[in-house]
Amino acid sequence: MKRTLIRFFAVVFAVVMLLPLTGCTQGSGVNSFTWFVDEIPANLDPQIASAPEDVIACTNLYGGLVRLDAEGQPQNDLCESWKVSADGLTYTFYLKAGLTYKATNGETTSYAITAEDFVYAFQRMFSPETRSPYAVEFSAIQGADMALAGLISPEKIGVTATDTLTLVFTLSEPDDDFIHKLALPGAMPCDEEFFLSTGGSYGLTSDTTLSSGSFYLYNWTSGGLFLRRDVSGGLVDSLRLVQNTGSVQSAEDLILNERCTAVLDTSDAATSLRSLSYSDTTWCLLFNTQNAALSSTELRQALASAARQAMPLTVNTTIYATATGLIPDGLTVGSVDYRETAGDPIPSLGNAYNLYRAARQTVSSSDLMGITVLVPQEAGLTQAVEAINSVWQRELSLFFSIEEVPQEDFQERMDDGDYTIAIAPVTCTDGSVYTVLRSFSTDGLCHYDDITYETLLAQSAAAASSSARCELLAQCERHLLESCAVVPLFAQQKRLLLADGVDGLVFDPYGPVLDLTWTTKQ
Repeated sequence: MKRTLIRFFAVVFAVVMLLPLTGCTQGSGVNSFTWFVDEIPANLDPQIASAPEDVIACTNLYGGLVRLDAEGQPQNDLCESWKVSADGLTYTFYLKAGLTYKATNGETTSYAITAEDFVYAFQRMFSPETRSPYAVEFSAIQGADMALAGLISPEKIGVTATDTLTLVFTLSEPDDDFIHKLALPGAMPCDEEFFLSTGGSYGLTSDTTLSSGSFYLYNWTSGGLFLRRDVSGGLVDSLRLVQNTGSVQSAEDLILNERCTAVLDTSDAATSLRSLSYSDTTWCLLFNTQNAALSSTELRQALASAARQAMPLTVNTTIYATATGLIPDGLTVGSVDYRETAGDPIPSLGNAYNLYRAARQTVSSSDLMGITVLVPQEAGLTQAVEAINSVWQRELSLFFSIEEVPQEDFQERMDDGDYTIAIAPVTCTDGSVYTVLRSFSTDGLCHYDDITYETLLAQSAAAASSSARCELLAQCERHLLESCAVVPLFAQQKRLLLADGVDGLVFDPYGPVLDLTWTTKQ
């Protein structure tokens, strides 16, 4: 329900920027739309693109068999129609005739869009050398797992063209969300002849990029990526993805001064603008499991149990709400609402002092020396950490130093694993529950090395149905939280401040999805 609501508001009101930003400037022309990003799109290869700005560019630059509307329902895009076999294992698509790719500036090309282009796109996706992030979503395709393992050629997977306009997918098991997944960038066509002609630079320059969507590539420089299309009737005719210049104006002023159509705001300042709240970030206690003391599950559980006693903490409740799990509300696995299906993952750990006494059988006093809690200065959570530290002292006779550092230094320390305990944000950047949980693997956050966790993750990646994958991911989350490598504390509330004049946008903050296909601007 929540995800549909977000899309509904986006269609009625306006567009929002997913990435951290401070300002944007509207482009020239009544129907120009500007989106500020922290990084200019760098890779327009749809089978590979994974950074949010790259995904947004590819969504508008390329067409797929289907495109999701504002309610998340698939609509015909480059296909005329499709049919599904009674057993749910065969999908047949009939492409529109006469479609061709466009080059830079909308120039026509001799490259026709055919069923073979989709076949080649999926062969690239399942080539081990491509390392496509989209392969996991299409694991139900016949032969997909064997192709990724290098046991068969990607040419042998269940994706075939019976003629230039007819495409057939053969699945090894039913996938109720297969049609929806075909709107992902990885499922967009790739002309083999053109791809080979680029000599390994496909989608990396203007000259090595072809458009199959409603927009074409107009210009691509160090200052931004610019897409255009030839339309009428009030439709947005240009999309500008440009670098954030670091404006100091407030979010509201950016809109009122007509520098932005909409803006992401993390403040709690009063506003007369329309707004929509959501959360994609969970602030957590992270324990570095490579530390001698914190490698003890019992010690982490003792600290987590005591920390829970400090809740609720003194925080700005407009910005921070108590977390109901590691994975934010609103994320889906296919069409399955993850949080609703997975339920409450917060474990019941038992008495903190008893857990601590059990931990001290293997954890020495010297192991506990030098532990500090790393906190980013700008987060406004230092008082919360102090309250937790007080409970640790009262219940466990432990008191750790608190180290506040600027955000830049904080991120560098986290990337280097240079911390023992930290209160840190875990943000969903691509709408994938799997990606969030994968970030806690051996080489990731907390350096969590657990064979059961890795097995569950691998099984979830191979699961064909959304319900099966959702259940396995839920087991992953519960296992991670029971081991207390990470302790969810707060869901950070964000809001979109929205101006009048933009309608018909398809927006999903967890995708990221920013699709201007049907967008009009007054």
